[in-house]
Amino acid sequence: MRQVDRFARTLAFVLLFFTWTDGGAAEFVAPTGDGWHVWQVQGSEDGDQISVYVRMKAGKVTKIRALTSDCPETTITPVNDLGVVSNDASVAWLLQQMDAGARISESALAAISAHAGKEAFTALTTLVEDRESSRDLREQALFWLAQSNTDEAFSYFDRLLSKR
Repeated sequence: MRQVDRFARTLAFVLLFFTWTDGGAAEFVAPTGDGWHVWQVQGSEDGDQISVYVRMKAGKVTKIRALTSDCPETTITPVNDLGVVSNDASVAWLLQQMDAGARISESALAAISAHAGKEAFTALTTLVEDRESSRDLREQALFWLAQSNTDEAFSYFDRLLSKR
């Protein structure tokens, strides 16, 4: 698990500091405090905006959900809206959650796959190819990469399969 944590932090650093940010996106302020937090990013499906919902309790992430605008989340408690953020900053933050347990890791990977752009694709393919990550994590990354239905994912699988 320590290797996954180191990997996720390194990849998050690279994505944050060596990729272009989305125009018009605010600087990402990581969610803090108990309760629900939400931010919006460009989604992979037809460029629609998606909302990433995160529930925190005692300083830890307890739930992550990525929803399209036609599927609003209803909560009993107020939601702290962090606004529109760049996809690379959102992906980087989600990658940092990989050491928070299997359920959170899987939810973070699902949310990453809903993001548009090279940041999400790079994160998923890097996890798939990282032999130091657990098999379960790599399988989940592969699954979500296949679900992304992008030209980049198709080309990636085509290259993998042509190596046989």
